[in-house]
Amino acid sequence: MSFTKDDAVFGYKFNRLAFTVPTPIVKDTLQDPPVTGRFFAGNTFNTEEGEPIMKNSITFLFYSLQTQKLIISWGDGTFNEKNLIVGANSIDRNEHQYNDNLDSHTVVFIFEKPKQISGINSVNVNVGEVIPQDIKKFTSLNNLSFRSESGITSFPADLSSLTLLTSFKVENAELPKIDDSLFSLPLKVLSLDSSIDFTDSVALESLARLPEFIFLEELNFTETSLTEFPVNFINRTNLVRLNIGGNNLFTTLPLNIPTSLENLSLRAKNPFLTSYVNFDRLINLNEVNFSNTFNNLTLSIGDEISYLHKLKTVTHRSTNTQDRTDVVVNNWFDFIVTRGYGSITDDSGNNKFRDMSFFLTQTANIANLPTGTYQAPTNFDKNISNGNPANELEKIYCLVENYGHTWTVGDGNTNVGVQTFSPS
Repeated sequence: MSFTKDDAVFGYKFNRLAFTVPTPIVKDTLQDPPVTGRFFAGNTFNTEEGEPIMKNSITFLFYSLQTQKLIISWGDGTFNEKNLIVGANSIDRNEHQYNDNLDSHTVVFIFEKPKQISGINSVNVNVGEVIPQDIKKFTSLNNLSFRSESGITSFPADLSSLTLLTSFKVENAELPKIDDSLFSLPLKVLSLDSSIDFTDSVALESLARLPEFIFLEELNFTETSLTEFPVNFINRTNLVRLNIGGNNLFTTLPLNIPTSLENLSLRAKNPFLTSYVNFDRLINLNEVNFSNTFNNLTLSIGDEISYLHKLKTVTHRSTNTQDRTDVVVNNWFDFIVTRGYGSITDDSGNNKFRDMSFFLTQTANIANLPTGTYQAPTNFDKNISNGNPANELEKIYCLVENYGHTWTVGDGNTNVGVQTFSPS
């Protein structure tokens, strides 16, 4: 393998992948001696003065099926050689220091055995408007992920050589549509988080082709201005995980979600959902994320949830005040003891809405622990009566001890911290 310092051409062109990366600014007084300047990759931990060590956290991760050599051109005239092991190989945060005061550099990776690379992941890497044409030469790829500020607007016209690529994730791109080349791939995971706008007619037209992903198991359309799925998408039988939070425009759950779904995230929904319409269809739902999904102060849990007999995990990371936390606790307590199964002692073998886990933690400078003291209410009788709970923590006690729940609650940077209550 050979290279020239001037144009960073290494051997055969298909061996290389080039990426433009912002240069993190470094001021790390915790090291001895202190380090200043610019590094290739890094973290955002703070110095003793409270300043971030690096402005951008940049990550490259390569998965190799065989041991091989990797040559890196750092874009400032310097090169390094690394030995890749079988499995995951990260580029260390202190791998290279820049001192040329340029805001970005084009980093070129030259692989000894490109056809033995099975995964490429990056964070905060400007891939460029077009995914490199050379990517289609990496025929063993099974996962490709460009997270955070990827800058992608288009794809190579033909990706059909990537017959093993089952997972594709891109974040903060500017895609005009679901690209035609993606439909040739046997994708099980597709994530276009914050990367497409389905109010655009071209993007909406490509959405109609979504059912062509016949192997799809996981789909992330967060922040895509989605209104509804295509009618025939409802017939998918493999989809088990769906993330449709963010700015998506629907205010009731889309009707055409396949009933195979097991995990649903509606985190940070804006606009809020205004009802629980269509939840009753999702009879296989096991886990749901309701963080900032509803106005919890005005919307009680709907009857539709009573059909979700397999539901076991609920996340509400939108309880950033004690009032909001209390409302969530009261809503679920009322639901469990009335519309859930209505009997503390259930000897029929029916475990619906028993043994559930709830997560109400929140990071904020506001106390959000439920009101009261975690203790048995007056007249509480285990497995017989909930007694007379006088506050929300006593209600959680009932849910924990009589229905087998685990509740994790707390705390926006107050003196009580996160607390987990589980059956004794």
